[in-house]
Amino acid sequence: MLVDAKVRPTRVLGFLLVGPLFLLALGLLAFLHFRLDKGGISGFISDAFALRPIRQFGWQFGLQILLPIYFGAGILAWLTAILPGTLARPGLLREWRGRDALGLGCSALLWAHLVLWWQVPTALWVLPGLRTIPFVLLFPCLAALALFYPILWLSRLKGAGTPRRGAVLVCWLLLWSGLALVPQWLPRLKSEARGGDQPCKVLILGIDGLRSDTFLQEADNYKGIRYRNAYTVIPATRLLWHILWGGDPMTYTIGHAAPSKEEYAQTHNLTLLREATVKGLKPRFYIDDGGTIGTAGRHLDLDDILMPATGWENFVNSNLAVNFPLYAVWENNLKPFPTTNPWAALDAGVKEALRLGRGSGWVMFHSCLAHQPIFLTRRELARTGRWWPLAPIDYEPRATIDQVTPKDLLRADRRTNPFLAYQIRMASILQAWKPIWNTLDQDPQYRSAVRVLFSDHGERFHFVTSGFQLQGVHGFNLDPWECRSTMLMAGPGFSDAVIPAPREATVSILGLRDGIDQVLKGKVFDAAFLESRTPKAPFRYHTLATDAFGPEAYHYRSEPEQDLAISTYLGPGGLWFTSYKKSAQERAKDASVGYAVGSLSTYIKPLVGGGAMESSYRGYDLVEEHAIDEPAFQKAKKDVEQILIADSLK
Repeated sequence: MLVDAKVRPTRVLGFLLVGPLFLLALGLLAFLHFRLDKGGISGFISDAFALRPIRQFGWQFGLQILLPIYFGAGILAWLTAILPGTLARPGLLREWRGRDALGLGCSALLWAHLVLWWQVPTALWVLPGLRTIPFVLLFPCLAALALFYPILWLSRLKGAGTPRRGAVLVCWLLLWSGLALVPQWLPRLKSEARGGDQPCKVLILGIDGLRSDTFLQEADNYKGIRYRNAYTVIPATRLLWHILWGGDPMTYTIGHAAPSKEEYAQTHNLTLLREATVKGLKPRFYIDDGGTIGTAGRHLDLDDILMPATGWENFVNSNLAVNFPLYAVWENNLKPFPTTNPWAALDAGVKEALRLGRGSGWVMFHSCLAHQPIFLTRRELARTGRWWPLAPIDYEPRATIDQVTPKDLLRADRRTNPFLAYQIRMASILQAWKPIWNTLDQDPQYRSAVRVLFSDHGERFHFVTSGFQLQGVHGFNLDPWECRSTMLMAGPGFSDAVIPAPREATVSILGLRDGIDQVLKGKVFDAAFLESRTPKAPFRYHTLATDAFGPEAYHYRSEPEQDLAISTYLGPGGLWFTSYKKSAQERAKDASVGYAVGSLSTYIKPLVGGGAMESSYRGYDLVEEHAIDEPAFQKAKKDVEQILIADSLK
């Protein structure tokens, strides 16, 4: 027995408190991290906890999810400590003390976390204090801290020789490593598939924020036709997917991340989903970070929709998981759908979407594995160069210019550039997906489908100086970095061969939407159709103020983030919506617009004093920029809106 006939309270408390005390320590570090870091997603989470529904969820998250995992892990930690310990001290089962349980149990949990931090070293930047220590010192220091009590305990044993003590220590380290590794080795719990017997007609796989230049550089061995000049309609994920589902572009190019209150009342305005459902195609949509799509509490004509959690809860799960590594590795196994924390497998989501999609005529998957900030794994870090002399904090990106200090600018290093981290992560994702994509033409379920690999928008990395960039953003602006997107087409009407040179035709995600409409109507969707749909690709968006990324050269008419936040409402069940003071028609008056032909794209943004600034880019390079008066702006705006109206599905 682990407790003798005379129950000692200190013994009981010793092993019962291992997990809760370790969780408390991690929780305090997380609290300090979010309190000190007010930028980006950290600032969003910190500010969000001032809201009552978020606080309620926070307590629920801590008490109902984190505490049971760490409580159970603490008990396992002590069991894995006491059983090998009897090899060195045979009477340990009867004689152990509460401090033995606490000391060895906490050492076990620290070692398990050290194993996980070794897999993703950049995750250490969320630990205040420790994150300033160079990796070359930090890992040995953490290892020494984890081993201090076990070695002290073994050194005090009488009658146990050095070989036996060494064997016990090795056994402990193997078992404690297992606490971290076993969840990664276990097969994940799979959600029940809805099944069906029809082959897929349209397969759409999306990678959030995949820039055109990064894709073309990393995916030259992907099967299918790649397009160099592909464009989104609006660089905002949720709105873009609603357009793909048949939503009116004139409606869904005005809005922001959260659905408006009016959208909840428009039950069946997504015409392609409706048509696909009526025709029995059983459209299915999967996403590995549901906070980005805003479907909680809404009725959509989808046969299946699955994500790790509902609504804004994903923001907490995906971003707070890095602070609790042991929770993160179990989260990857226990969620209804694979998620995006730093220990998530890059190919898990796409594999699960393809499995769950079998029997559906229209399968969709959207992945947010490259959402900012990016935590590089050890293998990915190796691609940055010599990372050992650096500290975790060096790899922490800055989300806004207010976070940048003179010290940051002085120690600017190519190895820690967030754009490099982005390129490495996108290369990792594409490498993980390549064998899956390149064998779809041999899969009976998907080989006859029009297969699409695309991005809903690009990603912009603002420069503070020529050698220092902020972390990536999207959904703020109309520019080539956000509006140029990825488009790879394969299957009937396109190609199942690896084609070295990308096509130069102008294609828009509007053309992809029209192609889906063709398939639903039983008509041909091929390369000729896609390339003929949008000779002039339009953009429209009511942009946000971008002064957080540096001084604006011009004073644009834009919506301040704080005003948008005030109008956003959250509920404890995951409901998340925006209640605008102005109608969509009123807000559309200040919308920015743009268009692209080939590699040349033009963006027209209204100025506060009247008129607009018109900027033209060849690829990502500025060609020309000049001001136009208000009548010229209104004419350009009307021209773009006429394209959107003409492209609306009837």
